[in-house]
Amino acid sequence: MGNRAFVMALLITCAAGVLESRTAFAHHSGVAYDRSRQLTIEGTVASLSWTNPHIFMTIETKGPDGAPLLQEVEVMSVAQARGLGLRREAIGPGAHVVVRASPNRRGSGRAFGLEVTTSDGAVMPLSSFARLSAAPPPAEAGGLAGRWAPSVESFVSVVSAGAAAQLTEAGRAARDEALRQYMAPGGAGVGICEPLAPPLLHVFPDLRTIEIAEKTVTIRSETNGVQQERVVHLDQASQPADSEPAVEGHSIGRWEGGALVIDTVALAPARTPDLVLLPTQPGTHLIEKLALAPDRRHLDYEFTLSIPGYLAGPVTLRATWDHRPDLEPSGTACDPDVAWRFLREP
Repeated sequence: MGNRAFVMALLITCAAGVLESRTAFAHHSGVAYDRSRQLTIEGTVASLSWTNPHIFMTIETKGPDGAPLLQEVEVMSVAQARGLGLRREAIGPGAHVVVRASPNRRGSGRAFGLEVTTSDGAVMPLSSFARLSAAPPPAEAGGLAGRWAPSVESFVSVVSAGAAAQLTEAGRAARDEALRQYMAPGGAGVGICEPLAPPLLHVFPDLRTIEIAEKTVTIRSETNGVQQERVVHLDQASQPADSEPAVEGHSIGRWEGGALVIDTVALAPARTPDLVLLPTQPGTHLIEKLALAPDRRHLDYEFTLSIPGYLAGPVTLRATWDHRPDLEPSGTACDPDVAWRFLREP
């Protein structure tokens, strides 16, 4: 889903509310749509904009009165579309489609796509909200190096658990302030086309490329079309005292058997809150472990996040990355003007 917005204060009181709030935050435009309602749109694709951080398609359909209607549908990012198996040609101009979507809260002619059924009967996701993947089965890997994509199941479970993490009083106040700023006029634009901090960076179901050298491991990603690179230093036994803060932090690593353990500090303040819905804090400490699963088709990704003074205690979560040598970088950059389309009436 491409997806950066809070929705409601259901954040703490119920798991479903927590999940929707966090997922909408990760995909900022989710706040513009009524996720409690769904509609079906059947017709012919008139146009398709294969753009980041959101794809847009326009469908020639009929309104309730039977009159011709052009219905605009917002879709996830290009990177997530590729990761979850949405084929561009399947929803290109001239294709007959049946779309399941959530309507716009403002009652306009734009909807948020969940899934699409094509003329050949194939069902594909239009958003990670659909909890559906049409991607090919993971391939066998020779080691950690290669191309990987977190599974959509992992995305859903990690996002839900992260948003439900127990905070201190100071943590709750910081989260409430972030929510207040987001809900203010124009606040939904916070974080558009900006890089993400780990571990949030590594839960979206799109391409991650791992390159292993003698002294470094490099992890590249392009969530929402934002190119990011993390360098893990294998030749540093401890964290330097003078590490320059960065969005991705400063990472050192070591091998434990065949598993890579990554220690990260010096995360720079960022406008986009982290996985537990807090603004990035300078004291954050992140330990990650990447290990090839016994079937050699998946990576087991485990991380422990500590934020002194804000988290009630360390939070440990796990996800699965599928080996996806079929994926290629999209080459489609994040366009802020595209990101802001959801704030405008069509």
